[in-house]
Amino acid sequence: MKMVDDDVRHPVIVDTDAVIAVANTSLWPRIIDNLQLTTTNVCYHELKRHAREMSEYAPEGTRERWVHDGSKKALEPFDDEDTSFTTVPCVPRPHGEDAGEKSVKTEIEQNTELYRFAILMDKHGRRAINRVFSDAEETTGKAVAPTFLLYLLLDEGECTVAICSSLVTE
Repeated sequence: MKMVDDDVRHPVIVDTDAVIAVANTSLWPRIIDNLQLTTTNVCYHELKRHAREMSEYAPEGTRERWVHDGSKKALEPFDDEDTSFTTVPCVPRPHGEDAGEKSVKTEIEQNTELYRFAILMDKHGRRAINRVFSDAEETTGKAVAPTFLLYLLLDEGECTVAICSSLVTE
């Protein structure tokens, strides 16, 4: 795992399920080339576990294959020193179900002013993080769904409305 200086935190942080979802889209290479993302070491290790434990031989179209393929694709830019994807430690480190989501919430609680967007699949997780953002002073952060990364691409001029919209409705 490429551990960039722990002080490198990009304004967009992603959790495990969110990055898997977007890594499984055709726009993933554009996201790698144009956006700067951060995740926690907990999410990174969840991705590693999914890539290792989910079968690459599972039938196409199954959740197991989708999670395996997305995890494998999602890990690549976090391991590549030439990309601007970073991994930061979460202390204390949560364990169990939803550990990745909890680690993102902990990271935002500890560094609220550094984040503009938290990208999470889970609606309840987004609500909890939005409460953290709203309770903080002088922050405009927001927890949003994974599809928001496609809109960030659109904003960068790296995607058309038609392409982004077609992926959102798939």
